[in-house]
Amino acid sequence: MPSGQRASEWKRWSIVIGATFVLAIAAGGRFMVGLVFDQIREGFSLSHSTLGLIVALNVLIVGATQPLVGWLVDRVPARIVVAVGLGLVAVGMILTAIAHSTWLLILGYGVLVALGFGAVSVVTITPLVAGWFEQRRATALSIVGMGSPLGQLAIVPALAGLVGVVGWRDAYVAVAVVLVGIGAPLILWLLRERKETDDQAQPVTGCSLGSAVRTVSFWQLGVGFFVCGFTMAWVMTYFFDYAEVNSIDKGLAAFALSLLGGCSILGTLLTGWWADRSGGTMPLALVYLLRGVGFALLFLLGTNSVGMVVAMAVIGFSWSSTTPLTSALSANIYGRRSLGAIFGLMFAIMPIGNAIGAAATGFLFDQTGSYVPSLLINIAAGVIAALAVVRVRETPIFASVRTREAIPALAD
Repeated sequence: MPSGQRASEWKRWSIVIGATFVLAIAAGGRFMVGLVFDQIREGFSLSHSTLGLIVALNVLIVGATQPLVGWLVDRVPARIVVAVGLGLVAVGMILTAIAHSTWLLILGYGVLVALGFGAVSVVTITPLVAGWFEQRRATALSIVGMGSPLGQLAIVPALAGLVGVVGWRDAYVAVAVVLVGIGAPLILWLLRERKETDDQAQPVTGCSLGSAVRTVSFWQLGVGFFVCGFTMAWVMTYFFDYAEVNSIDKGLAAFALSLLGGCSILGTLLTGWWADRSGGTMPLALVYLLRGVGFALLFLLGTNSVGMVVAMAVIGFSWSSTTPLTSALSANIYGRRSLGAIFGLMFAIMPIGNAIGAAATGFLFDQTGSYVPSLLINIAAGVIAALAVVRVRETPIFASVRTREAIPALAD
């Protein structure tokens, strides 16, 4: 390989490493509130439900900002958006740390931290990474997709240790200082958009957001994202209670959840590698089918320890794969012109599914005293998502950016 080509390859993959690092930091920071939930609640004399509502506000703002962030990253360099996002997270964390009233907690954590994390998301990163790859796009985006489970596995334990040493308020300040002093400058250096003058760069092409949302493919992929959020809500909110109801040791349940994270990394890498070599929608369809199979195993075998661990491993294999596979398909179908806005709007469907899944599961348990109905619904949801995405047509529908409008929609 000529030296110039080697330098170009190194540049591409350094962007992937930097993007993965960004999402790992974001994932670790989002989990931090769970580490100190009881300490914050006691410090502000809040009930579980009140603090839960503040956390819910944070999650909803992150989800609601994704279309706007996608629109913004189509017009402003992603590194600027991410750096500003890290700055907002830092300001929000400091305000949270010094707050002694509920309203300041809401402003700091509920609003500012949420706005910051909304900017430091896979929606911001996807157009940037997609622009550097044509042949190995799914693999690159799948590596970036490992950022969230890596943050869960590596950064969360470090944050837990920091909280144990200095307390939650000083820990929030320390994290804020690191984000501003180290994180933001590093992001500005690492994340670079591909320029049209780079070797072998392709003209920026793609359709508009309006054209994309009028295609069947957009909504087929959106169904998948809804199911992804819906099923994730069950695991994130009710898994430990399900284990307790079935008299399964809490330590073993924690191990199963950690195994989910490890299998998530493996699944993301393997499905990205497969998608680059096979093309089509079969890898994504299989991921959703495995999500349904995992819940079927929980239903059939989850009342015993071994069965529960196996079920969580299967669910884990499908856990993080959905986002990079969907983003790669979106780039192939809709092009790069408005990819941020298109993928941002599509990604915003996931938190809607998450909220509905969490509420529906709780309601069904209150009505029946059992998790069986919600497990059956999650099994069916996985199958429905698989059937929806396998029918997506991967044929590009876009025209050159030099034209005023994309090829008419409803190309499906």
